[in-house]
Amino acid sequence: MKKGSLWIILISALILTAGIGVTLAYLVASSGSLENSFTVGTVEISLTETTGTEYKLTPGISLQKDPTVTVKGGSEGCWLFVRIEKSPGFDQYCSFAVENGWTGLSGYTGVYYRKIEFSHSDQTVPVLKDNQVLVRDTVTEKQLSELSEQPTLSFTAYAIQSSSVTSPQEGWRTLNP
Repeated sequence: MKKGSLWIILISALILTAGIGVTLAYLVASSGSLENSFTVGTVEISLTETTGTEYKLTPGISLQKDPTVTVKGGSEGCWLFVRIEKSPGFDQYCSFAVENGWTGLSGYTGVYYRKIEFSHSDQTVPVLKDNQVLVRDTVTEKQLSELSEQPTLSFTAYAIQSSSVTSPQEGWRTLNP
């Protein structure tokens, strides 16, 4: 065999071996792994009051009343709602103002909302301005003593993730309380 033929056979064998090696490397290569976790987002709220539930009405005084909504830390961003329901005749004897930052929901009497962004910490939101209800100074003790039913206020809090709805109106309709 001639030296030239030997070199051709050796070079061919080398090329063939390299080709097989690259093919095997391609077939056994690993790209690593990636794991995804999907969790459920939640909104957790509480409604508390420390000033009690029964009050003595005296004309012209301010009654301390502190309903407060807390959005728990780690809750998703949300639309937060509070519904304030007054007994018939309440406005004749008492008044209150809603704390700044709450907006009345158009078309819904007594429903207020605000947007709360995600936070790792609890976010506490008072409902009534200055935490008080005022007894009108025009009310007489005689009127109060003749009441067949005492004036009442009730508060209910609701929340819905803001990422799932585009507006507070849509959020309230979705809640459908």
